[in-house]
This record gives sequence, structure tokens and C-alpha cells, in this order.
Amino acid sequence: MPRNHKEGLTLDEKNGNTKYRDAERLEMSQHAKYSTFKSLGKGSSGPDGYKKIRVHFVYDVKHNGCHKARLVAGGHLTDVPVDSVYSGVVSLRNLRICVFLPELNNLRVHAADIGNAYLDAEKKEKVYIIGGPGFGELEGHTLIIHKALYGLRSSGLRWHERFADTLRDMGFVPSKADTDIRMRRNGDIWEYIATYVDDLAIIMKDLKLFTELLIDK
Repeated sequence: MPRNHKEGLTLDEKNGNTKYRDAERLEMSQHAKYSTFKSLGKGSSGPDGYKKIRVHFVYDVKHNGCHKARLVAGGHLTDVPVDSVYSGVVSLRNLRICVFLPELNNLRVHAADIGNAYLDAEKKEKVYIIGGPGFGELEGHTLIIHKALYGLRSSGLRWHERFADTLRDMGFVPSKADTDIRMRRNGDIWEYIATYVDDLAIIMKDLKLFTELLIDK
């Protein structure tokens, strides 16, 4: 497994393919789509009040053979937050109850995860980076990190808040038994969503309608 951009390219060369390079390009295309970075130009100094940190690629090969490259921020270089940065995790006991509920109410259970979840949320840390190898046209640019990049201390919380607001707009309210289970009444039944950071257990009749509404949000 490569440990950095250079090693990834070296492995591609040895293997006679471009799998890690392609994974990096796909990852960076997602950051462009979500406007993760705001460029101040090449050679520009960082803005006042912002701290310079580093980012790096983390590589993986999934069980299906897909090569993955994830851009991760060096959040350890930022100040330790005073407040909690907790991101929602449903308890195992309550998840089991959610899985049992469909048997009683003629519902279905669906497992899903939110792709590039953190990039849907904006970060609060005032940080910037200098674009390195793998950043294409942005290499050498001073880049303000605009979105809750993986690795930042509060990214999990920012995503949790963003998703909670979205579900609230869709009529879901936290369960009193476990706030990481959200529920809403739909006619004569109740529907449930249990969250484990960005992994979901969805209990309802019409998953297609729900996912279409979620994408629109």
C-alpha cells in the first residue's frame, strides 16, 4: 500500500497501470465538485488569522479490487477544541431494535452510506494549505479549506449537524431513547433512520422516494 503520492505513482509504474493515479484524480474531482478549496493564487501568503496545515493522500484497495485515494487533513496541527466534537453513533442495542421493527410493521431495512459525506458540511477551523503534487493546476497555490475535510478535528460534528438539519427539514425528530435514531410518522406507520457517523440503517416502505428527496437536499 503506498504511503504518499510519489509511492502511488511508483506502484502504478511497476504494475503497468494507472489505478492509484486515477483514484487521486477521482478524489480531486470530487473536491472540485464540492468546492472544498478556495484558491488565493500561486505564491500568495496565508490570510491573517489562518493557520497553515498539511494534507496527504490515504490509499486503500477495497474488497472488490477498487483502488481508493482519500485526501486527509493534518488536523493534529490545529488547536484542540474546547467543546465536544462528537459525531452521532447509534448504540448496538438500539440498532438491533430498529432491525426488529420492520418485522412488526411490514417495513424494509436498508443499509447505506453517504458518499463524500463530510464535504457536504462547512468547516469552522481557519486553516489553509499549499497545494502539492496531485493537485494539478492548483499545485503551489495557497488554498483555504472551505469544507469539513476528513482529518480536521471538528469535521465529524459539522457533518452530524448538517445531516441532522436535513432530516429535521424532512420531518424526522430524534428518538427520546437514542438521539441518533430519528423517526417520523407516515400515515399509520413510523419510519426510522439510525446513524453511525455517515452509515445509515433506513427503516421505511418507500426508500426510492426518500433517497430522491435526500439527494435534492
